[in-house]
Amino acid sequence: MKSDVDEYLKTRHQGAFLSELKQRLLLTQNEAAQAGTRYNVPLINSLVLYVGMQTIQQLQTKTPPPLAQQMAHNSSLEYLMGAAMDLFQTLIVDLDTEGRYLFLNAIANQLRYPNNNTHFFSYVFLCLFGDANQEIIQEQITRVLLERLIVNKPHPWGLLITFIELIKVT
Repeated sequence: MKSDVDEYLKTRHQGAFLSELKQRLLLTQNEAAQAGTRYNVPLINSLVLYVGMQTIQQLQTKTPPPLAQQMAHNSSLEYLMGAAMDLFQTLIVDLDTEGRYLFLNAIANQLRYPNNNTHFFSYVFLCLFGDANQEIIQEQITRVLLERLIVNKPHPWGLLITFIELIKVT
């Protein structure tokens, strides 16, 4: 699966990768009975983290352009972010309620202290919320964040910032 993800992030050539992604995240019937969930949770967590790390790495290898080249930079930034966002958008739409909840928790796990990962995944959360065409997706994003904020303090910095930004946007 890693090679397929790498290929997709580099070329953004869909092929059958995006359409088969949901099936790859499902467990067999016997494994699902043992695990208590239909989804391979460690694989979902690993996929989210790996896509984020690869995208951040690709963004960091790009040198900041002079102001005159800002337009070209924006399009390359959109291209690099676009592959990851397309993958995440596909997952959030294709997965059922349980899978979406696990996927959103995998993203929320990355909202920690101030760093590139936290900034990236906060941006992903805000984009997924803003681009959601179904109210259930927005509700699940809010639920995942609130579940982590209702518990006793301390709360991770990234979680607070993401929730505050989410409230500002809506």
